Order: sequence, then C-alpha cells, then structure tokens
Amino acid sequence: MQITSRTDNESAVKISEKPTTTSIPVPTPKPAKNPKPTKTPKSTQPPTPKPSKKKNIIYVAVVFGYMFVMSSLRYGLGNDYFNYRTYLHNVMDNGLSVIDTVRTTGIEPGYVLLLKLTGLLGGDYLILNTLTALLILVPTAYIIIKYSKMPWISAWLYLTVTFFYNSLNFTRQSLSVAVIFLGWRFFRDRKHIPAVLIILAAAMFHVSALILLPVYFLSLIKPSAKSLGIIGGAGVLAFIFSRQILSFVTTYILPRYAKYMDTIYLRVGLSWVFLLIPALMMILTLAAYFTGWKDKTPEAQMLANFSFYNFFIWLFIVKHFIIERFTMPIYIFILLAIPEILDCWKSCRLAPDKKVSGIKDTIYTLSKGGKRIAPAAAALVIVSTLAYNQFCVGEGVHGVFPYRSIFVPVSGLTDKMLETDYRALYNNADFMQFLGLANKGNYTIVASVNGDTGDMLEFQYRHLLKKLGFETDFRTLDGKSYIGVVSGGKAVFEKTGDEQLTENLSLYGGKISVTITSGGAVTGQPVARIIADGKEYAPNGSGINFAVFDNKLQKIVAAQSYDTSVYTYTYKGTDAFYGEILIEE
Repeated sequence: MQITSRTDNESAVKISEKPTTTSIPVPTPKPAKNPKPTKTPKSTQPPTPKPSKKKNIIYVAVVFGYMFVMSSLRYGLGNDYFNYRTYLHNVMDNGLSVIDTVRTTGIEPGYVLLLKLTGLLGGDYLILNTLTALLILVPTAYIIIKYSKMPWISAWLYLTVTFFYNSLNFTRQSLSVAVIFLGWRFFRDRKHIPAVLIILAAAMFHVSALILLPVYFLSLIKPSAKSLGIIGGAGVLAFIFSRQILSFVTTYILPRYAKYMDTIYLRVGLSWVFLLIPALMMILTLAAYFTGWKDKTPEAQMLANFSFYNFFIWLFIVKHFIIERFTMPIYIFILLAIPEILDCWKSCRLAPDKKVSGIKDTIYTLSKGGKRIAPAAAALVIVSTLAYNQFCVGEGVHGVFPYRSIFVPVSGLTDKMLETDYRALYNNADFMQFLGLANKGNYTIVASVNGDTGDMLEFQYRHLLKKLGFETDFRTLDGKSYIGVVSGGKAVFEKTGDEQLTENLSLYGGKISVTITSGGAVTGQPVARIIADGKEYAPNGSGINFAVFDNKLQKIVAAQSYDTSVYTYTYKGTDAFYGEILIEE
C-alpha cells in the first residue's frame, strides 16, 4: 500500500485554528401569558414633562394682556396720574423742541419724545396711557417668555410684588425698568459696553436707572462670606449716615431732588413690612448660590448679587420712602432669579457639606434623592408674596386702589348715597367725577354752553357724555351756542346756533319750569343761564354749564360748569346752590 506524503497545507483533514461555531437549533420559549413589565428604577424615570413653549406664551399673553387693558383704561389711579396728564398738555402746548422742553421742564428726553408722539397721535391721555402700557408690559412679557424657567412664577411675582402697581404710578421709572429688563442678556453675558449703553438708554426715561451702573460692576465680584460681609457692613454704615449722604447727593449729583430734602419724602420712611419680601428674596438667592446654583448657571452670580444689593437699598426706604423708585432697576430681576432657583432645586434635598470654600461653618448643599426643596420654596414664595400683596392693597399702595376705569370713574356708591349726599358728592367734583356721578343716578341733565367748548375733550369724557345721552360732539361746536337736555341715557332736546339761544321747558309734568339760555363765542355775548322756578342755578362759567335734576326726588341736586377749552377742565360751582339755598326750600 502506497502512502502519499502531503505538506501541512495539503493535509487531508483541515482543522481551523479557531473552531467554527456549530449552529444547534434551540426551541424559542413561548411568551408568558401575563408578562410583568420590568420596573424602571425610580432615579431613572423620565421627568414630568414641562409646559410647552406655546402654553407658556398663551399664559403670559393672557396675564399681561389683562394688565394692559387695566393700565390703558384706568382713571385717576396713581398719585402722579394727573401730574402726567399735566406734563402731556404742557409739552403739547409749549411748541418747543425736544431739547428745549427737556431744558425748561427737567423731564427726561425719552419721555418728552413719548409725549410728543402722543400729541401727533391726537393728544388724548388715553393714547399716552396705552403707549406706556405697551412699552412697559410687552418687553417684560417677552423677557419672561424667553428667559424665565417658570413663566407663571415670574408673572405671579410681577403682580404680587407690586411691579404692576408701580407701573400705574411710577410711569417713567417703569419705562426705564422695561428697557433695562430688555437688556438682560448683556448683563448676563457680561457684555460691558452694551450693558452700559442699555443703562444710559433707560436713564433717558428716568435718571433712577443710573443706580444700576455701580451695582452692575459690583456684581462682577463673586459673592463670598468676606465680600458680602464687607459690603454689608458698608451698607449698614451708609444706612446710619443716610441723611448726610442724601444731602451730598442732592447737592452735587442730583440737584433736581434737593427740593425733597426737607419734605416727608426724605424725612419719613415706609413700614418695615415692606422690607420682608426683599429680605426673603435675598435669603433664597444667596442660599441657592452657596448650595450649588452657582455651578449650574453662570448668571447665578449676578442675580444673587442683584438681590443682595436690592435688599440694602430697600433698607434705606424704611427711612426715606422716596428711594423706592431706585430699587426698581435691580429688583425686577427677581422675576428671573426665583424661577432659576426653583428649577435648580427640583428633585433635590439639603444635606450637610463642610467642603464649601470660604465658609468655615457647616452649611448645606444640594444632593439628589428627594423632591422636597423646590415645592417648599415655591410655597413659601407664593404664600409670602400673596400676603404681601394683600397688605399693599389694604394700604392703598401708590394710590392705585380701588381700581377705577375711564368707563366707571366713581365706585362704591349706593342709590341712598346719591339721594342724600349729593351736595357733598358733586361739590368740587372734577369733570370726570361729575360725569361718573351723573351716569350713576336716575337724572335729567340740562346743559348750556357759555363761549367756546374748545377741542380738548378727551375720549373718556366724550364717552361718558355720550353715555348720558348727549349726541353732539362738543369739540365741533366752534364757538356756537348750544342747549341740551338728556334723561335716561337719551337726548330729549338738543339745539345749536350762531345766535344766542333761549328755550323754556317743563319737567315732571310741569312741576318744575326751566328757562335755558346759551350764548356761544360767535355771538359776541357769551352767557349760560339755567333758571328753575325763578332761581338762577347755572354758574355762568366758560364752557359747559350743567344742572342735574333727580328724577325720583324731582329736585335739583347739582349745578356746576367745566371749561372744556382748557385741558384742566376748570370747575366752577353755583354759590346759591351750594350755599344751601335749595329749590325745594
């Protein structure tokens, strides 16, 4: 038998260096009838979905839209409401350029431009209120939507911490704050030149914005026990010697405020209650900063510093309440800080930590494993700010309570009050109050024009006159004579003419006889007379003269005139009537 030799490569049986896996068929197990789902560990469960961007936009739009309507249509709200109306008409009437107006009035150029724009749009105070509401609320809502981690908290704080109430009174200050808030990204990103320019632009509406210049640069210092202690100590010293400091500031830096030095504005402070919320905000922001917030968001440093400095400015307010307006450019940023903190504290709890640099004592830092901090902090913020808001409402803060609109300028009146207290209610009432009262009761109103009614009747006055029943637009009389009688919201009699007019009317089935005379400017004999049963009741003042008869009592309850040819609508009463000589007596 012959054996053939082969090389290794030609071996009859080839054996691989790596054994080939043999495929063995294995039966597939049948699935269980009721399989139990595998539980995901609690720590890895997906977070609760956040509200969508669209829902946040809708929510903020509804809340701020409601505030916009309230702001635009307000009447007499805010301690400076009529001062701003005076500013508007003075600027409209002076015929000066923006620069000359700024120089002669001392009003900031940005606000002067806004007043000039209002004049171009018709000069109605309603237009100015609408423009300011837009310029204050729209930028604020935009920044909340764009940057707030919890827009609903931001909107809540804007209302309850009284930023909205401030906007109804501190109009120029609120405009400057809106500009500052709009520049948040420049402050956050430490873009120094744009940040400074934003502050200077805000100062074009109110000089109080300049307080943010030093605060912004001081906020570049990282908070630590040492830095906060030094600055806090300096703040306490400044508080002790505040009057001397304010004297220096008003003499050399802000001389326009020197007139306030010996007034209650600088001699009297607000209640210590007003310090509680700034203190709470400072405590929350600093606690969050030193317990992990600074490691999560770069803006934590600036927001924590803002809150710290804001507290110390508020400290001064308990001695000098005029300084409140200087807190606003800094205080506004709690609308972003508090949502940031609550978002940072989600699903975290406090645990002791001795390794925080710069702090020798044991403090607490954030650890995962619980969800107790954020809900507790949110509840604390909501409850405390709600209580603060109720306190402010009770105090009538900034003169914005109770709310009154241009459609209902008087409130809280009963039929009994209108029947018994009419002399007190109508006497010395301004034109808006008079029209509001007249619209509240069941009256017959007689009107007679003396001279010229002018063209300065603003929308809210025209609306209430029309609601009473007057169909004539008094702005278009052009010096003509006018007699009108309205009752129950309808015109009973109206007549205009180029000659002097006289009409004899009877009221309540002839119970009262009334003789009405009107002489417009074009007649050359301006006069207004309303004689009831032989007694003269018209004040014969320039403009529109009114006599108001109560339909239930069937007697005269008011007689006065308003000069609508000037924006102040100068009031004049009837001495005979308000001197207690009543028609029924």
